[in-house]
Amino acid sequence: MTFVEGLGSGARQGLRTPLLVALATMLLAGCAQTSIRADDVSFAQTAQTESITHYEGLKARFERMTDPDAAQRILVVNGMATDAHGYSFDLQKKIAKRLGQETCLDDSIFALDPPAFILGHIDEERFEYPPATLRVTGWTSRENNRSKLIFYEVLWTPYADAMTDQFLAPFETDLRFASNPEWTRCGGEPDRPPASERRVQGRERPRRALLNALIKDDFMVGGLTDAVLSVGPLGAAARDAIRQGICFMAADALEAPSRPESAARCRLTEETLARFGGASGVAERLGQHDFTFLAYSLGSFMLLDSLDEFRLWPGDLGPPELTCRLMPPLLDDAPVYMFSNQISLLLAAHPQFGCDPDSNCDLYGEFGNRRLLLADPRDHGRNGGEPEACAVETSLQVIAFNDPNDIMGYRVPDYVTDSPLIDSVMNVRVRNPAFRIPGLLVSPVAAHTNHGDNAAILDFIIEGWARRSQP
Repeated sequence: MTFVEGLGSGARQGLRTPLLVALATMLLAGCAQTSIRADDVSFAQTAQTESITHYEGLKARFERMTDPDAAQRILVVNGMATDAHGYSFDLQKKIAKRLGQETCLDDSIFALDPPAFILGHIDEERFEYPPATLRVTGWTSRENNRSKLIFYEVLWTPYADAMTDQFLAPFETDLRFASNPEWTRCGGEPDRPPASERRVQGRERPRRALLNALIKDDFMVGGLTDAVLSVGPLGAAARDAIRQGICFMAADALEAPSRPESAARCRLTEETLARFGGASGVAERLGQHDFTFLAYSLGSFMLLDSLDEFRLWPGDLGPPELTCRLMPPLLDDAPVYMFSNQISLLLAAHPQFGCDPDSNCDLYGEFGNRRLLLADPRDHGRNGGEPEACAVETSLQVIAFNDPNDIMGYRVPDYVTDSPLIDSVMNVRVRNPAFRIPGLLVSPVAAHTNHGDNAAILDFIIEGWARRSQP
């Protein structure tokens, strides 16, 4: 007779509920990951790999700022199937609390005007082009009245949702995907309207099994379309929105004129150069701040693409001399945290190779001293001409968190370090909280999206990582 069999029926009934709760908890969350072990980490094979002993966390970088007017500034880029601001707000709160900056002080959203070279290719009579938007949220401590931790949350997908609704969704589903949900100051991501409110009257609703309908509508139509559009000509619009976010982040650090409430474009001016006594003064001022980048899923590819386009087309954001001098203080030793990515998959759409600044090989040539270009160097409507690339190298540190059970996640490949902007690539294997049937299934959605709920990832980002201290 077992212990349970020997118990009376009342005792067995009393045990049944907590046992079921415990089992359900195990299935829903699995075993919580508590740390990043040494065997969870692998580096891209470069000359610098063996010399990497640690990565600084945000806490050390925050505490190193000595200028009372300086701030830690973090650019955040959304992934696919994201249609509203606030997608990073819960993560912001966790980071802010760990840094002692738990009070949300400033919060604003404004639209980003698309560039002229994009609008010139759009028939505005047939297609309404909704702009990308930028949400800027500042956090501070209770004792301070100035934001010391500032997030620049880019939402580049509104145009992609509009494209989906016009050219794909009408033929596949009765749902619409473009939305303009209300946002709450210092609040999180609003709930997407239920399907009943997103149905288009008079449009046929295909008969599908429930799970198949969810996968087709929300993933293939409402999500994967973003990835397809990102590698096409209109991907330039998304990259421009991200570069605009970087530009506004730099302009804020330089105390440029305040942002307008309506649509705007960021462009640094000769006045900025003059106010700081030239490009070297601008670089010195930026060096007093701390800059970090964080991207979700597809946003990881879009961010690296945008940074490389920043280098290729500096004149888009201001005088090339100024823009090129901005890059080292913005990017040197800056961490780029990736919550899942599809970089190796999407680079297959436009593999491009270019020359080092000091070589003579043709941009599209087959020989010479070539580097991988993440961004497509063609002008995409910039009135012709070759890229006016900055002759600059920086030392970005790419840290990519991937759950092996994420079917939409990939390791960042070694050849990404061919980019003159990237110094090191670190792939980190994680285990995100997720529904699981041990040995059979782990929710691929949770594995892909629950990085912000993984305490080990948060510890890594805040406290950093040291190779020699790992067991």
